[in-house]
Amino acid sequence: MLQRVRKQDAKVTAWSRPDPLEYCLELWKEWMQKGGCRRAGSLVMGGLVGDADGHGHDLHEAQHSHDMQVAAAVDAMVDSLSRIHVWAIYASCSIATTWRFPHANLILTAEEARAALVAKLKKNECTRNFF
Repeated sequence: MLQRVRKQDAKVTAWSRPDPLEYCLELWKEWMQKGGCRRAGSLVMGGLVGDADGHGHDLHEAQHSHDMQVAAAVDAMVDSLSRIHVWAIYASCSIATTWRFPHANLILTAEEARAALVAKLKKNECTRNFF
């Protein structure tokens, strides 16, 4: 038997907006782990499993496509940074395990790299709406 929850007993957690840079970097890390490209040639047959809208459009495919566009934009912006900043981003995201600049402080360089990346992502068409 279903029971109604009293209003004072219901717990609502406040939603907090994720950090835009961290969100973009998470999408980028996922994209990099998959080889830096979208699932080429894979057609989703969502209508057969109930994930489509009845017209053959996969509801999740549009979000996935947008996420991969954001990830590709982040990759382009990371690649446009200086080499030391690229390595700092890779190291801070646990993509690279070695730090090839022994005379530079990784933590300070990563902070500089993230600031430079934020400036670029704010100007990019795919990512500026997050900021």
